[in-house]
Amino acid sequence: MKKKLSACAGFSLVETLCAVAVLMLLCVMLNSGLSVAVKTYFDITAESETQLLLNSLTNAIAGELRYAYGVSGKDDPVYNGGLRLALTADGQVCVTGGPGGDKELLPTEKDGRGGAYHGKKYNVVLLEEGGAKVPLVRYSEKDGCFTINFKVVWAERGISAQTPEGGVVIRCLNAPRELEGGAGTP
Repeated sequence: MKKKLSACAGFSLVETLCAVAVLMLLCVMLNSGLSVAVKTYFDITAESETQLLLNSLTNAIAGELRYAYGVSGKDDPVYNGGLRLALTADGQVCVTGGPGGDKELLPTEKDGRGGAYHGKKYNVVLLEEGGAKVPLVRYSEKDGCFTINFKVVWAERGISAQTPEGGVVIRCLNAPRELEGGAGTP
């Protein structure tokens, strides 16, 4: 009887291989499920960061243009005695023409790793309309309003966010007002 019990002890090779195969199948399913979840998490995070950068840039541009004075030009207007908003080669919005040189509206960190643009991961690009690029800023003397149009892109992931169709309108609080005679005052 002792021989019979000791011969049946443990698992057979077939049982062990079946258990290992089932365990491997579960691991593959778990791995694929986790990789999809992680990719979805990173995509959602990137989309929200792109939208956040779009909103932050819109607010920074609005703060810059809301109190502009001496505005001239319709497309890419000049204001405050020679300042202008422009895109750098890195795809960042900056104020040009100032006495201290160009000033980034949302600066990057000194080491280039972070900041609003997460290093150089995000870029601002101009929108296109009818095959031509739309200016970053337009000014309407009639309304005394600026209209901004741009798109924030994370090219590596193909994620982007853009201003609404027709742009974001910013009222210039220092715009010339019409007098009774029809002549404007600065």
